[in-house]
Amino acid sequence: GESILIHGGAGGVGHVAIQVAKAIGAKVFTTVREDNFEFARSVGADVVIDYKQEDYISTIMRETDGRGVDVVFDTIGGDTLARSPDVLAQLGRIVSIVDIAQPQNLIEAWGKNASYHFVFTRQNRGKLDELSTLVERGQLRPHVGAVYALADLSLAHALLETPNNG
Repeated sequence: GESILIHGGAGGVGHVAIQVAKAIGAKVFTTVREDNFEFARSVGADVVIDYKQEDYISTIMRETDGRGVDVVFDTIGGDTLARSPDVLAQLGRIVSIVDIAQPQNLIEAWGKNASYHFVFTRQNRGKLDELSTLVERGQLRPHVGAVYALADLSLAHALLETPNNG
């Protein structure tokens, strides 16, 4: 019943996050490039925002009648993470999986009684079992964007590190 903004919804983590959020009943907003709109909708995004053409903050505030979203899930960092408190509802949460290279917009977050959560991945059998259940139910379909031979591993890794690849 909550709402979430997932930055980078067409990326490897983002498209899975959209599906997990939908599986637990959230209204999903996401930022992607326009050429990824169809993909983001196909994995469950309710509102898709072209971050190159639209200001995601004004779009979300318009779509939520000024309330904002309950959760922001950030896979981008930088200015995107710094601006995220601007779209939060009261008592909202920001969850990020990226390093913080700059000070954050804590004044805006403080005014909304928001909380920050930084996720550092590690093996977790229980969480993997939960994801497996979603796959078995058809609620999670990991997208394979390309297949590379093991000999081309460095090419595949370079593609993943290319900006705006999600």
